[in-house]
Parts: sequence; structure tokens; C-alpha cells
Amino acid sequence: MDIEYIKNNYIFETLTDTHDLSDFECESDDLNDFLKNDALKQQKEKLNLTKLIICDGEIIGFVSLLTDSMKLRLLRDEAEKERIKGSLKVSENNTIPAIKIGRFAIDKKYTGHGIGSQILRNILYNLKKIAENYVGLRFAIVEGYATAYTFYVTNNQFNNLKSDEKIINKIDSIKKQDPTRTFYLYYDLKDLDFDK
Repeated sequence: MDIEYIKNNYIFETLTDTHDLSDFECESDDLNDFLKNDALKQQKEKLNLTKLIICDGEIIGFVSLLTDSMKLRLLRDEAEKERIKGSLKVSENNTIPAIKIGRFAIDKKYTGHGIGSQILRNILYNLKKIAENYVGLRFAIVEGYATAYTFYVTNNQFNNLKSDEKIINKIDSIKKQDPTRTFYLYYDLKDLDFDK
């Protein structure tokens, strides 16, 4: 399928037991296993909501979302942390509402063409709309694998925690030694501009 066609024609569809997941294969065995064996079970228990990314009946990818929170002290931006603390009159140990991207994957047939970043941007826009119209939340967070660090941080402007600053310069060796090591990353939805 043509990449530009997919970018302009994909839809989100809630996972059901009628979807055939057998042909989906991303680059992570863990993510493949989650989609095929755990996503629907967890969704039925109201632990997440998994949306399939579909184009002309083909599953291009999926995203699994759940609620979470983030400790204010974890923010990298000290000025923003102090502004929030002062505005709300809370300590840095308080938590701020967040949505967690529990799992996000694109079928390996379509990776490396910008589809993942475009879909992630669409997800973030939708989360911001939810934050502005339905329920208070401030951050989108993800525990991304080391192999996905560049995708989230470099390509899509997520932030790593201040506490990870010392090891980020070793990210290439971490990817080789422990590719499934996770990094807690966040995106401040207030920074998302609908006009960009």
C-alpha cells in the first residue's frame, strides 16, 4: 500500500474480538504478543483501550491508552515546575493528571516512512482535545523502549526525565546491550499547537 495514501486515509477503530490480528507484525515481539494475546483481555477489564490504526481494512498499527499521573518533581523544565507549584500551591511531590501511551506500534512493512510520527501527532492532538473539552489532563507519558528513544525524543519532542540526563549520552550502547530497557518519557500537551 502507498505510504502517502495511508497517511491520508487511516482511521482509528477500537479493538474487538472480530478483528483478525494474525497478519500484524511490528519489530517488537513483546508488542506483537501484547496485541495478539493481552490487549483485548485488558480492555475488557477496563485496564486500557486499544485502538487499531486501519487503512482499507489492513491493520497498520495500534495504540493502547490508559490513565496515569506524573509526579511534578520529574519535570525537566525547572521554570515550568516552579510555575505549576506556585499556581496550584502544591509541592513537587504532587501528581499531575496524564494519559499513558501504554503501547504503540506500526507494522514493520510501514516503518521508516514517517507514518508513526504522523499518527503519534494525531494521537496527541486528540488527547489535547480531550483535555480541553472532557477531562483534565496535562501530560502524555510513555515508557518507551531504548530502541524507540530517538522516535519519541528526537523525532517527536517528548522529554526524558531529569534523572536520566546522565545516561542519555550512552543511549546507543544501551540500545545494543538492553534494547527493551524502558525510559519514562513525557509530552506536555499544553505545548501542542493545533495550527502546526
